[in-house]
Amino acid sequence: MDTFYQTWFAVRYVHVAAAALLIGGAFTTGALSASDALASDSAGVRGVAILYERIFWLMTGVSVATGISNLGLKGEGLLGPDTTWGTALLFKLSAVLVLLILSLARVDFLARCSAADVVDPRRERIALAALYGVTALLLLGILWGGLGLAHGRY
Repeated sequence: MDTFYQTWFAVRYVHVAAAALLIGGAFTTGALSASDALASDSAGVRGVAILYERIFWLMTGVSVATGISNLGLKGEGLLGPDTTWGTALLFKLSAVLVLLILSLARVDFLARCSAADVVDPRRERIALAALYGVTALLLLGILWGGLGLAHGRY
């Protein structure tokens, strides 16, 4: 086994593992926000959400770095935007940008809830569940596009 293949495999593995943590964490945080288990404990819901946000931004950095590395390892075989593969890559990168913008809004909402006494904890939980649900769905879409790119579907 040559070094190039081992590097490519390691980078790809870390990229997929980071995506799994992002998606699983978004689903879990959204489900806990929506569940009755923490219904009377807004601070508990916020605590879970704050923990996920720390993991989210760390894993997003790892995903971006390994994603760029994956493209770099592809080298001259990288197809341009005039191909279906290039168009799919552009779509995936656009979805990542939308995810980052949504995530900034999600963090802002969480910070505002943590800084103030929330008048209606139920509304806070519903909003958090919706934000994390949309995050999870967007991450799944990005994953689907990435799988298509990696396995030559485009």
